[in-house]
Order: sequence, then structure tokens, then C-alpha cells
Amino acid sequence: MTLQARIDRLKTGAARIGCLLNPMGGQVRKRNLAIRQALDAIPGIIVCEAADAITFKTAIDQLIRADIDLLVIVAGDGTTHAILGHLFKLLAPEEWPVLMIIPGGTTNMTPLDLGVHDKPEKALHRLRNYLSKPSLPKLVQRPVLRIEQTGMNPIYGMFFAVGLVARAVKFSRSPVKKLGITGSIFTLVITLRSIIGMVTDLIIGRQQSEWAPVNMTMTEANGRIHQGTYLFALVSALDCLLLNIRPYWGKESEPLHVTLVDQQRKRLWRSLWPLLSGGGQVLQEKDGYYSHNTHSLTLHMDDEYIVDGELYRSVNPHKPLRISATDPVTFLVPEDTAITMTNNPITASAAQLPVRLINEVAWESNKAVSPDLVPLVDALVMRFGASLDAVILYGSCLHSAISLDEGIVDLYVIVDSYYKAYPERYLANLNSWLAPNVFYLEVAHQGRTLRAKYAVISTSDFARGAQFWFHPYIWARFAQPSRLLYCRDDSVRERIYAALAHSVVTFLKSGVPTLEANILDVEEIWTRCLMLTYAAELRAERETRARHLAQANLSAFTRLTEVAAPMLTGILEKQENGKYRCLTNPKTQRQALWRWRFRRWQGRILSILRLSKATLTFNNSVEYAAWKIERHTGVRVEITPMLRRHPILWGLKVAWRLLWRGVLR
Repeated sequence: MTLQARIDRLKTGAARIGCLLNPMGGQVRKRNLAIRQALDAIPGIIVCEAADAITFKTAIDQLIRADIDLLVIVAGDGTTHAILGHLFKLLAPEEWPVLMIIPGGTTNMTPLDLGVHDKPEKALHRLRNYLSKPSLPKLVQRPVLRIEQTGMNPIYGMFFAVGLVARAVKFSRSPVKKLGITGSIFTLVITLRSIIGMVTDLIIGRQQSEWAPVNMTMTEANGRIHQGTYLFALVSALDCLLLNIRPYWGKESEPLHVTLVDQQRKRLWRSLWPLLSGGGQVLQEKDGYYSHNTHSLTLHMDDEYIVDGELYRSVNPHKPLRISATDPVTFLVPEDTAITMTNNPITASAAQLPVRLINEVAWESNKAVSPDLVPLVDALVMRFGASLDAVILYGSCLHSAISLDEGIVDLYVIVDSYYKAYPERYLANLNSWLAPNVFYLEVAHQGRTLRAKYAVISTSDFARGAQFWFHPYIWARFAQPSRLLYCRDDSVRERIYAALAHSVVTFLKSGVPTLEANILDVEEIWTRCLMLTYAAELRAERETRARHLAQANLSAFTRLTEVAAPMLTGILEKQENGKYRCLTNPKTQRQALWRWRFRRWQGRILSILRLSKATLTFNNSVEYAAWKIERHTGVRVEITPMLRRHPILWGLKVAWRLLWRGVLR
């Protein structure tokens, strides 16, 4: 049967579903019962378990004989690598079943790149929901790497690497894997250990070690040759790696991404963030950084390499490894996890929001504001030019009667790219590393001085912060009413409205489960949720501030809660008197409170890092911080000469004293 016939059967609900489950996968071991219950809920699914190369092949053979149309793989990258290799041996790609990969292993790079970010059981629930109401399936196509060398069978996978990356994977096979950690935490541990090994070798000048670079010659398809010693080299069919790393910046319209970093590279630490975050276009080949896209290449080397986390070695240094792209393989991504497939992910997520909620935040955003804000917006338009997407007003000058002469206006500047927004690369790196960057602005207007504090963040980071960030830095601020002062075009406007709407939903979904199972009014719900968000940052505001905000914006909060209700099923239930019943039980309340404890510790670390970063971007940052604390608490902070000379060191000392006295929480 052809692939198109299998897709047609998915459309009509007649598809046969098979699943290969690796019970030894890191996520599967941790969530075994929930995964099996989710599989049992899918009617007619054929489940085969396999945990090694031999049983993988046996299971795939069995499922292919059953003529399945969709193969669901609940496993990690290593299992997926083995399955792809066996499928290429069995069938031509046009005869394959559609694949769906669910992150069930210790590392799950392939499903994350495809757009499946859920826990395994949640991804299976989404699949079940799709199969119960079949429609046009959401499909993603990716080529696969084919690695060939005389004297060995072809190897297939999504990611190839040599040098430091291969050394890191080899280290991950050591006792560190027995710790039982998985996912991003496991990847972070391995990454940090790799950096430590590399730095140690640099300091002591060691040439041969377990973290040594790789000697190789690479020949591109166009005949260009690269020869030397490289810190690492990557070849991938994936757009994004673990920890959201995107170390590619080639512009060619070819399926494989290739990146080389020379051992003699320059300014490694300054270049590290652009290299990892997708901003590598600012790096130059003459400094040791090279990236391009291709359909094939050859490598001469005598060293180890990895393919999807599995370790191999070149069998003959005199015969090249040939790496090429196969025809694309088709993957299914259930609709709710298909955001990364669209050209506009924010529009895709907005389609899931209630229309009334979008309309409500749009109405709030377009309310009239003081004409004195126009000069400030004009100054920001001049400052950021073509990179500026939007300017949003929020904060005390909006929520209270403070005049622009007495206060400092709080603005968010939304840009399309950090590297377009700044002529200084270090500012772009800081913004990418820990958004937002905060700046101070003064504008003379009609004999007065207008002052603003503005935070710079990209449109994509703003959207992610509103919907996905664990910490409430974005969604706590923008669940509250704000004003859209400037917007580039209607497309950006829709993305901003969607982010504001998601902020409301995330705010209530995160805060309400901490409340007791009781009937509460809107003012009490928002006051207590705001207090949680204050406690998650080094904020000087007390409960009276949260209560004041809830009272001042009560009509807006009432409308927002009502129109967000369809997204809060099982959390809030509206009563006839306009109050809400919190549908909480002791278990969910304990879990929610634990999450907020983690947010408080995370928030203290992030707040210290942001305050430290602000000393590099914010003029008069010390005076502003002291003024802010005195305004909200009445506690005066003495600004000493030492504090001015060493704002980070002494700022930490001041913060500790305020924490000790209970001024900050």
C-alpha cells in the first residue's frame, strides 16, 4: 500500500494503528502506568514491546505484516534510530506507514523538533482524540541522514556529530545515566560536563584526552574542502536540537544542516550564545565558525562519531564516510502539538483561544491613553526602526492615577529580532540569554521631562513567555490590562492579542489550583493569585498592592475571568451569584503549591541575574532600584559610593538585608 493511501485512511478513520513501546526508555520507566492506560484507551491499537536491537526488528516486522497505517513509537532517540534503520532495509519510503514519535526516552530530540512537546501519556491522549474525530492529518516531513562507508552497512538517523559532542555522548553512557535523570536536565548535565572538560584541556594544554578535538577532512557536494582540527562538527536533518539549541545558520535551500567549529576559533565565549541560539549569522568563517546547508558530503577521519546518540567508529580512515539525505519521511503531529509546523505559530495557538477572550483583550488594549505617551513611542520608533513590532504600556502609570510628571512609564518594546534591534552584539546576546533587557528613556516635551523604563523582548519570546514559561515574569504582568500603543501591522497585532489572552489563561491555570476548594469572588481570586506572582520575584509589593490592583481593575478582571472560563474547565466553575467555585482537591493543591515553591526559588535566581544585567543596560539603575523600594515599602536604601562603584556586589548585599527584614519576599 502507498503512503498516500495510508494518509487517506487516516482521514476517514479507517487507519490501523500500531505502537512500538520501549519499556526501558527513561520517560517510559518513570510514567509506565499512565502510558499503558493511555494506550489501552486507543481502540484497536496493536502494541509491541521491545528493548534491544533484535526485538526492535521482530516488533517492526510484526507490525508491518499487520499492514498498519500509523506507527506510533514511544521511545527515545536511540530506539527511533534503530527503527528508522530497519524500516529503510524493509521498505521503500513511499511504502512506509506514517510515523508518530512520542518522547519516551532519556533524550528525545527528534519528537521535540517535530513539535511533540507533551508528556507521553498526554501525546497519546491527543492521538486518541484525533482518531475519534478524524480529519485532514497534520503532517511534517523530514529527510533522514544516510551514513555509508565501504565495509559497513548503511546507518540512518537524524543527527550526526564528531568531536566534543561525540565525547559528551560517550560520557553520558558512564554511570551518570544511572542517576535516573532524563530530558533537558540530563542534557544540561552532559553539556556542562563537556564544557568543563574542554576548558580543562585548554587550561593545561592537553592535546590527547577524552575531550580532544577531531582531525578530519570534509568535502562538500560542490567540491569545497575543509581540512584541520575541529572542536566539533555537526550534520543534522533537524532544525532544533535539545535545550532549543539551533547551531545552524546556512542559507542554502538544501535539506541537511552542517556546522564546523575550528579548534583555533576566536572569541569562543563571546560567540557561544549566537552559536547555540540560532544567531550564528554574525559569526565569521575567518574566526573559525562555518555553517552551510547541503544534500551530501564526505568525511575522512579516524575517530568516533555519534548518530542519534548511538556511538560508532570510522572503520577505515582511508575511505570516506558519505553522508547524504534520503527522501523525506512523513510524521504525524496531532493538532494541538502542531504549532511548530506553521509559519505563524502564534496564529495557530490563537485558534485554540475563545473568540470572546481575544475580543476582550483587544478591547482593553485599544482604550484611550494620554497623548503625552506619543513622544515616548516616537523616540522608541526612532531607536529601533525596522526591527520594532509593537510597544505596550503596563504598570503603575496605567493602573493608578499617577501622572507622567511624577512617575516612570513602564513600557514593553517588542522586536522581531534581537540582532536587528541592537548595533551592539553583546546587548543582543544578553537579550537572547535572559529576556528582557531593561533600559531608561527620557524625552523633553513641552517644557517637561517624560521618563520611561522599557523592557525589550522579541515577539516570539513574548508569546512563549505568555503561554509556556514556568516562571510568571511575562504572564503575570500581561494577564492584567495593558494598552497597545504601537503595532507594525495586523499580523503582529493578532500575535500580541493571542499572547495577552494566553497570559490570562496561564495566570489563572497556575494560580487557582493553590486555592482551597471554596466559593470565592473575582477580587479574592485575583488578589491571591497576584500575591503568588509577587512572591516569585524579588518584589517589594505587599498584599495591599495586590488588593489595590484587584479592586482598581475589578470590572476588567471580572470580564476576563468569564470569557476565559472555557479554558478553565475543571479549575473554576461559575456560580449564579457571579462568584466562582474553585474545583480543588488536597492532592492538586499540594502539587500546585510545590510548583510555586519552585517558582519562588527560580524567581530569586532570575531576579538577581536580571538586576545584575540591568547594571549594564539601565542608566541610574541604582537610584531607580532605591526609589522603587522606598516607594512601595517606605524603607529608604542608602546609596553609598561603594554601591555606585560595585552595584552588583553591594546590590546583592542590600537585597539580602531586605529579604532578612521581610521587605522583599
